[in-house]
Amino acid sequence: MDENNTDLSLQQQEVQQEKQEEKQHEKYDLFNTDELAELYSKYQPPLDEKVIEIILSSTRGRDCLVDIGCGSGSSTRPFCSHFSKVVGVDYSPAQINLAKSLSQQTSNVQFVQGSMYELPLADSSIDCIIGVMIAQFIDLPKLFEEAKRVLKPGGVLLFHGKGSPKVVQIERETETKSETETTISDLNERIAYIKTGLFAGLFHDRTYFNPHKYSNIPPLHADQEIARVEWTSARWTTLPDLADYMLTWSAAGKYCAKHGISSSELRRKMIEVLEGGDKGVCRVRCEADRFTWTARHVTGS
Repeated sequence: MDENNTDLSLQQQEVQQEKQEEKQHEKYDLFNTDELAELYSKYQPPLDEKVIEIILSSTRGRDCLVDIGCGSGSSTRPFCSHFSKVVGVDYSPAQINLAKSLSQQTSNVQFVQGSMYELPLADSSIDCIIGVMIAQFIDLPKLFEEAKRVLKPGGVLLFHGKGSPKVVQIERETETKSETETTISDLNERIAYIKTGLFAGLFHDRTYFNPHKYSNIPPLHADQEIARVEWTSARWTTLPDLADYMLTWSAAGKYCAKHGISSSELRRKMIEVLEGGDKGVCRVRCEADRFTWTARHVTGS
């Protein structure tokens, strides 16, 4: 075999290997693992109080709320004190099993493993459907048809999204010195690197996400006016805790599957990136965009 043919053969092998690796992380089940269910439960921030206020102010009835893509139930349980019945639906057995174990003391919540496109609910029986960080993952026209079936006249469908954290303040250990102290700009560049460098090409479809913040989601009914609310939330956190939060991103699981590493290994890698060799950062204050999209079901549309 001549040298040119050898080079071509090697290139073909490399391309084939890349395709196999791509298939491996594409097959990664984003949310149906016990490990990711635990990570979501531990490290996703609690549902913002403003989301609860928006839902309660826009929902006319208080009989039943359904949380689609409910995960371990962190966005489901806060509504148990406001609605007679609350139902969480998720396709993932791992997420539903954890949700049930975390909700044993709550009598009016039910968790169902199944499809949001085939809800086990009667026609015109639901006051509100919510979906937290879910719109970018789903078939919206298909969901809209099911929402129109189960929502009561005047019932609402609401999506809530959360933007990436942006560091706005740093608190340092007074006794820890570093030759090069990390700045706010440094940290935001490192967060951007993790998103666009480390996790390049691994995030799910972002059609309705950044920079649109769900503003381009079509209406539930034609020519319908959509209610949108945007605000900014802030919280103090540590760099290890920030890395834990990033482990709940869909791209993190894909990265681990693609490179054959554990989530703990990825966590160490992200902490190293965030610290940049500077161990003196005690905690940081992060801001993040929050946004909601709300549509009301109108009969006869």
